[in-house]
Amino acid sequence: MSKKTVYKLVILNNLVTPYRIPLYQGLGSRFSTYLLLSGKESNRDTWTNLESSLSNVHVRDVWGFTLQFFEKRRGKIFDPRYLHINPGYCWELLKIRPDAVISAEMGFRSLIALAYGFLFRRPVWILWGGTLLTEKNRSYLKRLLRQVIFRRVTRWISYGQTTTDYLLHLGVDRSYILQIQNCIDEGLYQNDHLPVLRLSPSPTLLYAGQFIKRKGVDLFLQAAKKLQQEGYHFSILLVGSGVEQEKLTQIISQLNLKNITVLPSQTPKQMPAVYKSADVFVFPTLEEVWGLVVNEAIWSGLTVVSSIYAGCAEEILPHENLFDPLDQDSFVCILRKAIMGELAAPTVNKLYTASQVVEMISNELMGELTSKDDRTSQSILLNTTAEGNTLT
Repeated sequence: MSKKTVYKLVILNNLVTPYRIPLYQGLGSRFSTYLLLSGKESNRDTWTNLESSLSNVHVRDVWGFTLQFFEKRRGKIFDPRYLHINPGYCWELLKIRPDAVISAEMGFRSLIALAYGFLFRRPVWILWGGTLLTEKNRSYLKRLLRQVIFRRVTRWISYGQTTTDYLLHLGVDRSYILQIQNCIDEGLYQNDHLPVLRLSPSPTLLYAGQFIKRKGVDLFLQAAKKLQQEGYHFSILLVGSGVEQEKLTQIISQLNLKNITVLPSQTPKQMPAVYKSADVFVFPTLEEVWGLVVNEAIWSGLTVVSSIYAGCAEEILPHENLFDPLDQDSFVCILRKAIMGELAAPTVNKLYTASQVVEMISNELMGELTSKDDRTSQSILLNTTAEGNTLT
């Protein structure tokens, strides 16, 4: 290939998320990019028709099917899980014949990507987010698959430091890992937006996300009740949906919480106005690969308090803004400080922009692809020289 050649890049994923749009667009401006999608998830009902914004990316739906099940802990639904089986990726990869592949998970689609890379000698990267905490309860089969196959993969794109720590624990060499930082389209949250509503009394404490046990929303409500009993005045805004919604409604009633508003899940374009309606963002998760809502809240200028169990927590937030949601005293203490305005002001200094992440991934891919071409050219030149010497 010449230096002016545009390389073909295929990205394998299950759906388009709003967070990935600037990444796909950025890669689409540098490579001939194909986004192959297979495996919808029922808890993403506000993420519809996002692929229409990817004008410089070829988006294709790929045949496959998804099995949904629920992880239970102590007899209660903790988190919905999905198993994506996507045979259609095989055919599409053979048709497109990409120069490089990025696969966004450690499962079936990545096995297909790795098989393609092995057969056609093409580089394959796995874009991965997972921490020592989030992965400790995975099934024996998944753990075996990772030990036997994935620990031998030599190209990784890690969400951040906690993901890198997990990969190192798995046995992956550090030199094989490109550590980026999970990011969003920050421009969407920096623009001026009018609040979707104005609540009183202030400050307003916001939670946005799924209403499931793993997110710790019930623990947030219990801590908030303690503060109301102490005489503090503030508003609560919950935005989301999920299998625990009815249960949370019952908890709100049982605790007799005051000044609380619940809104259904909002579309990505509506969320900036939601953040403008709040003063403090509360992220009480019990287990999280990263937590991009924290990025959104910081870019929106909110004070953020986060659970220590979020993958992003130590990397992008001050230590004094972290708490243990399983320790009610810790939770109440940090909410009290947030209400009193005693926590560190928000800063974006630790956050990567989408353009920075695009540049990091592009440089990684181009470095590999151009060096591969150089090696091929040198091999051809050596063979030609050898043949010439033989003839003379």
